[in-house]
Amino acid sequence: YEISLGLVGSEMCIRDSGMYRGAEAGTLLHEVLEWSFDFGVKNALTESEQRRTYLENRLSRHGWQDELDRVDTWLSGFLLTPFLLPGKVPPLSLPDLDTFQVELEFLFPVDSVSTHDIDQLCQHYLLPGQARPSLSKIDLNGMLKGFIDLVFSYQDNYFVVDWKSNWLGHQNADYQPETMAREILHKRYDVQYALYLLALHRLLRYRKADYDYDSDIGGALYFFLRGWQSETQGLFADKPDRAFIEKLDLLCQGQPLSVQRGTDS
Repeated sequence: YEISLGLVGSEMCIRDSGMYRGAEAGTLLHEVLEWSFDFGVKNALTESEQRRTYLENRLSRHGWQDELDRVDTWLSGFLLTPFLLPGKVPPLSLPDLDTFQVELEFLFPVDSVSTHDIDQLCQHYLLPGQARPSLSKIDLNGMLKGFIDLVFSYQDNYFVVDWKSNWLGHQNADYQPETMAREILHKRYDVQYALYLLALHRLLRYRKADYDYDSDIGGALYFFLRGWQSETQGLFADKPDRAFIEKLDLLCQGQPLSVQRGTDS
């Protein structure tokens, strides 16, 4: 069920999970989840006094301290949820993760990398045949820097995670695979997770002697936090073909698609 409350300003809705709509709420949810993993998910669940003190402090900065119980209930419920990953049994248990990195930073050079080429690759390999806005045509030069919300290892596979607070509708039924895919493409999160996976690919290739993309990479997981109680658990997952990551890697090394042998674009 959902609870709607009249609020002052642009924030017009709060769900039973305690999540306001808007960028400010999205930042708060990211901070809360980052703290949970830094503190330790098991600790965040069992040390209720410390958890509630942290949440109260964070909420008070936004004037939302009255929502402590609601947000506390959401956080505990979300962290305890067994998430169903494609091809993985048993489900993912966040408290049981022991190999992970929060806010993993990546930095790599780009030299005359065409965003048009990146766009072509993404349109061909990531959710192919589905409409999305075109990227502005520019050449990227310099250093490409970013932060991945969470990287973790599960059943010998490595995953990149992004927490999304996007509001897709009032009902749990609004968080169906096709709805999440449309949002992914509308916001061009496909490009985002392509670069996240490239950063992870390069990191593992450097650090793991027997690294193999097909067997070591699990893919990208986008958690739509407002849909965690839906049938899909608000979880969007994708693992691009090996050919995609190899072409993107070469592209970011300065080899445009026009000179890459065997390109499918």
